[in-house]
Formats: sequence, structure tokens, C-alpha cells
Amino acid sequence: MPITKTKSASNKVVQRRSKGERTREKILMSAIEVLATQGIKGTTHRAIASHADIQLSLTTYYFKDIQELVQQAFVLNSNYMRERTDNILQKAFASFDSIDKTSLRKVSVKTELCEKLASMTANYLFENINTETTSLAVEQLMYTAMQVTPELKKLAHEHEESQLRPFTVLASYFNKKDPEIDAKMMRTIFSQLQYSQLPLTRNERSIEAIYQITRKLMGWIMGLKN
Repeated sequence: MPITKTKSASNKVVQRRSKGERTREKILMSAIEVLATQGIKGTTHRAIASHADIQLSLTTYYFKDIQELVQQAFVLNSNYMRERTDNILQKAFASFDSIDKTSLRKVSVKTELCEKLASMTANYLFENINTETTSLAVEQLMYTAMQVTPELKKLAHEHEESQLRPFTVLASYFNKKDPEIDAKMMRTIFSQLQYSQLPLTRNERSIEAIYQITRKLMGWIMGLKN
């Protein structure tokens, strides 16, 4: 899973982590992979141990309750996706902050900015689809399963709130009245754009289709005539 490829800590910090901490993380990451391919019912101690290539006794030692293990895997996946969203939107905020408020009201300036943000967002979404398939699949599973699992419902709500927050900030540059509504539309459309392309092969996926929808949405949010 892409989470294993991130380098959020230096090598020294990684080396200082205990063997137990590394094993626990390995179990959680394997649980995420199993959730993405086999769903909640197929995510058992045995399936996770097999995927992680470790003894079954280790998964039951660190997580006696499979529900707790699944819950923690969803939490880890949620935190990872939150960091990625924050990173890309910080770039968008930087683009806005580099333009004074008076200029930001000009159609020519907004049009140029819209093109830039649409391209940035489309590239980010397309990269997500191609490299973060597991994370997206587990996120989608979380929303589906939350209807029958109270703990997941709370986590899904917190996850969605964290995902909406930066979009609300983005929308507030142009909508002071109800930016939350624009934020929900962006979040919903971007999520569905990604989910809809997950079953497709790399050759079947189209960044152009994503860009066209993103460009139209951004233009609408910014008050431009498409």
C-alpha cells in the first residue's frame, strides 16, 4: 500500500522504533490491504497474518479483538488520506494568497487561476486514482460499512469533517455566505470521480475527463461563466 512508501520520519526515528511498534504497524498496513480486496467480512486474523507473512499468534497478540484491529486500520488509512488532502490544498491556498483581493475579483485573473487550480486538482486526483487505489477503496468501504457499525459511523463522520474543512477554506475565497455548501459539492464530486475510475485499468482511465469536470466545477465556485 502507498502508506508504506511514505517517509514521514527520518531513518533515525524509524530505527529507534521498537520491534513491537514495527510489527504492530505492519499488521495494520496488511489489514488495510486485506480490507481493500476482501472487505470487512474477509478481514480476519488469519487473512492478515497470511498477507503480512507473519505468525497468526502475532496478530492476536497485538490485537485480540478483530473489530479493534479493523477499526485501527480504518483510522490509519483516514489519517494518511487527510495528510495528502491537506498537502495539495495548501498549494491552492498559496496561489490565492499570492493575489490581492482586488485582483481576485477580476474575471481575467480568476480565469487564469481557475485553469491553474483545475489542472493542479485534476493531476492530483488522477495520481490518487493510479497510486492510492487501496486507500480510496478502504475509504469507500468505510462509508458503506458505517451504516451497520456505530464506531465506524463516528470515524467516518470525523474523516469527512476533516476532508471538508480545507475545501470550505478554499470556497470561502469566493463565497462568504455559505462556503460549506460549495465545499460539500467539491468533496462529493471529487470523491465520486475517483471512485468511478477505480475499476478501470490504467489505459482506460482519463485525466482529460477529470480535468473537464474539475474545470467546470471550479469555474462555477469562482463565479465564472463556463
